[in-house]
Amino acid sequence: MVDEHNNPRAVDYKPKGAEWLYYLSHRLFKCGYAKIASIAKRFNQFFFHVNIYPQVCIGRGLQLPHGGFGVVIHPDTVIGNDAIIFHNVTIANGGARIGDRVYIGTGSVILGAVTLGNDVVIGANSVVNFDVPDGGIVVSSKSFMIRK
Repeated sequence: MVDEHNNPRAVDYKPKGAEWLYYLSHRLFKCGYAKIASIAKRFNQFFFHVNIYPQVCIGRGLQLPHGGFGVVIHPDTVIGNDAIIFHNVTIANGGARIGDRVYIGTGSVILGAVTLGNDVVIGANSVVNFDVPDGGIVVSSKSFMIRK
């Protein structure tokens, strides 16, 4: 089974531990139960080492492969549907707007009030501090040796 973009990854995906706790905390926050939402967030931090604030707006189909270990997302972030965020990703300094079907590789850092369009791929260990248009691919620069 595929979605409207012939993408099989998110059609039948059911939220697991860290994703489920985020969605619970967000729903509680939206219903006015901020203190209970904060407790759900702390459970997520303790059990899954995931720090996603209840204020973060994430569409349906969020996937955190490998349990999302080490993921940190700033409270002012907005993420679209079917995002895949690998472990040790940091979205910091607030205001990031991330589109639908975005893939963010392991160890990536997204800084500032940037906009990532739909169908964007961020490669592992990339630092993004600029806007990326729809369909853009960002990879980290080549490694080099400082001393032999």
